[in-house]
Amino acid sequence: MPRGGLRRRLSAPEFGSFDALAVDEPYPGVRRAALDTELATVTRYEFEPGAEFPRHRHPQEQITLLQAGEAEFNVGDETRLLRPGAWSVVPPDVEHGMRAGPSGARFLAIIVPRRQRDAYEVTEPS
Repeated sequence: MPRGGLRRRLSAPEFGSFDALAVDEPYPGVRRAALDTELATVTRYEFEPGAEFPRHRHPQEQITLLQAGEAEFNVGDETRLLRPGAWSVVPPDVEHGMRAGPSGARFLAIIVPRRQRDAYEVTEPS
């Protein structure tokens, strides 16, 4: 995945815009732009209505913040409907996946520590 992020120790604050970052489409109807810092990866996801990111796992913690639309978020054995303002914290190595609602969804995923490229294991085919 193309990254537009920072990969060095910061000595001063930096600013930017997700609109200036490279965008890819890992699954149909799922677009993402990612920023890597020294300690975290922050990814903005935009899902078309009904689009899905399959269940997967990775060794990092993931904080998910839903910004617009709604999404069905599957974490472990639990499924929750997320609406704007909702958040979730997924521990390392716990399976999770998301499907957008009828109006689509936009959210931020914060991965700590920083993800090394696409280092996640899909556990359910899309």
